[in-house]
Amino acid sequence: MIKTFLLSSCLLLMAWLISPMLSNADSGSGFKFGGSISLIEKAFKDGSITRADKIFYNLQAVLAPNDLPANFRAPITELIPCGTPYVMEAQNNWKILSSDQQAIAANYLARPTSDAEYISSDSLFMVHYDTTGYEAVPLEDLNLNSIPDYVERIAIYADSSYRYYHQDLGYLPHPFDADSLYDIYLIKLSAYGVTVRETQGDSAWNDYTSYIQVHNSFFGFPSNDDPEGDVIGAQKVTCAHEYYHATQLAYDGTEEVWWMECTATCFEEVTFPEVNDNYWYLNSFFDYPDTSLITGGYHMYGAFIWPIYLWEKYGINILRSVWEYCRYSNSLASIDSALLPFGKSLKLDFPEFASWNYFTGSRNDGGRYDSGAYYPTVPFDRVVSSLPFTAINALNPPDGLSCNYIMAYPGGAQNGYLKLDFDGINSVEWAFAYIGLGQSGSIFGTCPVDILGRTTGGIYNFLKYDSIVFIPTIVSQWLDDNQYSFATIFIPFGDASGSGATNIQDITYLINYLYKGGPPPLNDMKLGDNNCSGIINIQDITYLINFLYKGGVSPCVIQ
Repeated sequence: MIKTFLLSSCLLLMAWLISPMLSNADSGSGFKFGGSISLIEKAFKDGSITRADKIFYNLQAVLAPNDLPANFRAPITELIPCGTPYVMEAQNNWKILSSDQQAIAANYLARPTSDAEYISSDSLFMVHYDTTGYEAVPLEDLNLNSIPDYVERIAIYADSSYRYYHQDLGYLPHPFDADSLYDIYLIKLSAYGVTVRETQGDSAWNDYTSYIQVHNSFFGFPSNDDPEGDVIGAQKVTCAHEYYHATQLAYDGTEEVWWMECTATCFEEVTFPEVNDNYWYLNSFFDYPDTSLITGGYHMYGAFIWPIYLWEKYGINILRSVWEYCRYSNSLASIDSALLPFGKSLKLDFPEFASWNYFTGSRNDGGRYDSGAYYPTVPFDRVVSSLPFTAINALNPPDGLSCNYIMAYPGGAQNGYLKLDFDGINSVEWAFAYIGLGQSGSIFGTCPVDILGRTTGGIYNFLKYDSIVFIPTIVSQWLDDNQYSFATIFIPFGDASGSGATNIQDITYLINYLYKGGPPPLNDMKLGDNNCSGIINIQDITYLINFLYKGGVSPCVIQ
């Protein structure tokens, strides 16, 4: 898989398709700059419209942009990855809409009418389309069977998505409506596609019937890597994405939208890996590591990298397992349940996920994401030129389920133990990871963090690394912009007492530890193993005496 346009067209991406969130205040509104969704969001924040108005106008922006009030009609065409979140937002908040808004919205959500139908080869889908008028599909018919090739391809990609999800991966089938055919309508949209939730099923959980709307031409949509062409690539990933939504509704039709969207976007990659259309969204995630994993807007589409991580580390079936738990729990609790058989949890795994996200683009070392070389690189919150360093604070404090990356260079510092003195605000739950980067490769490590947000660890022999990336991470869901203080403290080899110097106190300290029931070496047990034998005994005391008073060799460096 070769992502030829990622680096060269980053600026085009930012200006043309995506205007990612610039701050947490923009959460959920990170759509193309100047688009209708952004204009509606701004009016809501300014107090010009009510929440009900916002929900209603967003629905119009997706399904009927020509009906929007003139002040919300953007000068550029809106290109929304998926309209499903806006449909579900309207359905979930139906009672707050006015009676007039409800009447109009009901018309938008009603099934469209079309002048032609086509049943897929596997007799699984009914594709509805027009051949004339505003909603007409491209009429090219190379096989001369009187069915537009555009329509036939939608049916083919829907069939293949169905077979893969249900026959190969074992997902529950979508709940059926009045017949055995699932309905797809090809119409003019401001989105790639929309899945519309309809009637609650008869299961013990919140399953729903649904139907799908797919764009009728994909004219003017972003480019992709599909060797068969951009339109075919867009058709493939839209069928995969929207039918995954239909499959999700077999489990929980009221699940959190971030999880619905990031997994549906992930399955574009799983089902049709040659397309890479979803790479357009990656910058909206990687550029903002301090933004919560569960944030809306374009960020949740770029967050498809989280289910990609789960898939590549634990196997594709873990994603189905999460959805099975979603029948009875929310998404984060369900992720915990799915990770439990691996001896993991979201809190334990999230720091490693953050470390994987460092090794992308030019930093890719081939040891993590299969396609990591084609992903963007995360920015550093700070770069520190030398170690140790005095206390620093975050420039972009992380939200819940997010992190910072701090790069530091050991330089010509004296070697020893680098104590990590981290103190995060205690209203959230922290984890702390680091990546040591050297000529022989990289090493991932973590330091314990107590309930007050303070670390209790460090890095022994830190000069063996050319650079070290520190990753303070919040592993709880709540609160934004969480500040911390972070410093590093140098402890020389042999300093068992933690005084900051190697001296007679350390001899006394080891005697007390070995023979009088005193405490073990502070900071790290290896600081008492002066001869590197692997154990602490009388020989280490003798070794230290020789070093301090007889010109002996300094305490050794344990590799």
